[in-house]
Amino acid sequence: MFHIAQINVRGNHRLSKGEILAMLQDLRGQSVLAADLADWRRALLSSPWVADASLRRTLPSTVDVVILERVPLGIGRINGLLYLVDDRGSVIDEYGPGYADLDLPVIDGLSSAPGAENSNLYRALLARRLLDALRVQNMVSQISQIDVSDARNAVVLLEGDPTLIRLGDERFVERLQSYHQLAPTLRDQVPAIDYVDLRFNERVYVGPADGKTKNAERNRMPKSEKRKTNVPEKRS
Repeated sequence: MFHIAQINVRGNHRLSKGEILAMLQDLRGQSVLAADLADWRRALLSSPWVADASLRRTLPSTVDVVILERVPLGIGRINGLLYLVDDRGSVIDEYGPGYADLDLPVIDGLSSAPGAENSNLYRALLARRLLDALRVQNMVSQISQIDVSDARNAVVLLEGDPTLIRLGDERFVERLQSYHQLAPTLRDQVPAIDYVDLRFNERVYVGPADGKTKNAERNRMPKSEKRKTNVPEKRS
């Protein structure tokens, strides 16, 4: 009597119920009154997918588990490998075919170096602010890649467009809409464009592409390539 016989799980999406129960396998059979649920919470938090977890006793023999999962912000390209990363720039899992259903942009500029957590946080925050702003206007699907190497300047590549677009750290929607309006005229004047810099209010700076930059176009990563493990180098 009063031994744990039932563990109920809710709130999970990517993690299966079986994966969560496997982390709690030795909890079943313990005294529902004496079990140290704080320890079992820490066991759940050891999973990179789990942002938070709560466990509650329900007499006579049940523990209810509520999971809050991390939400992938994008596909971080770090040291030439792909990882799902959250809005703090933290790695959730290595990206592979099992996540091919996720329609996420590639994010460059995050680091795996010791002590990089703070810089990754600010860079990921910039990417999140950009994506949140574009999502409101149903424009987020246009974004193929985001470079946040400079935490005050989001540089994006659009689907089907090799031009690097420098958006800065504010007015993302306005600036991207401006690019769409200006692009035909800019291409009439500069047929091969490397970058367009929209950070300076009414002034637009255009960098022409040289031969090396044109060849770098093969290093972009279209959506169809995100399922592969061979990762092209970042466009710079």
